[in-house]
Amino acid sequence: MRRANQETIPEKFVQQLAKLTTRVAELSRRIELIVGYRGNALRAEESDHTILSHDDGENAIQLLTENVFVIVRAWEARGFDTPAQGTYRFLVQDPQGIEREIAVEISDQLISETVFRTRERIQISSEFWICCAERHLANYVMERGEFPPGNHMTICTLDREDVLMAIHWGRHD
Repeated sequence: MRRANQETIPEKFVQQLAKLTTRVAELSRRIELIVGYRGNALRAEESDHTILSHDDGENAIQLLTENVFVIVRAWEARGFDTPAQGTYRFLVQDPQGIEREIAVEISDQLISETVFRTRERIQISSEFWICCAERHLANYVMERGEFPPGNHMTICTLDREDVLMAIHWGRHD
C-alpha cells in the first residue's frame, strides 16, 4: 500500500505536463511580443548609432529580456566566425524597434585572473566569456531599460552568477 504523501507515476506525469504547458504558453506570448514590435513601422528619430536593418541569419539565436529588448550575437547574424578575443558585439533592439550594435568588452585583467584561478580551464577563447558578456548586457538593458552609454560596456569583475558558472564550466560530471 502506498503512503499518502507518495505520488504515482501518472500524477508526476500530469504535473510535468502542466509545467511544460505553462512554459510553452509563456514562450508563445513572448514570440507574439517580438513579432508585434518587429512589425511596428514607427521608428524613433535615427542617429548614427541606429542600425536600420540587419540580416538575422538562420543560425542567430535571439535572447528576449523581460522588458522586451532583443539581443542577437552580431557574428551569428552576419555569418562570421565566433570572436576569439575579449570583445563581443551584439545587435540589440529596444521595445520601440531601435537597433544598435553594442560592444561588450571583458577586461584583460579579469581574463588573466580567471584563467589563473580556474587553472587554465577557462581560456581567453572560451565560450564562457560570450555567455558572460551576453548575460551582463541582458541584465543591463533589463535593469535600466536603455542602451549602455556609448554603445559599449566593459566587464571588470565577475558577479555571483559568473562565479557559479565558472566553477562548473568545462567539467563533465
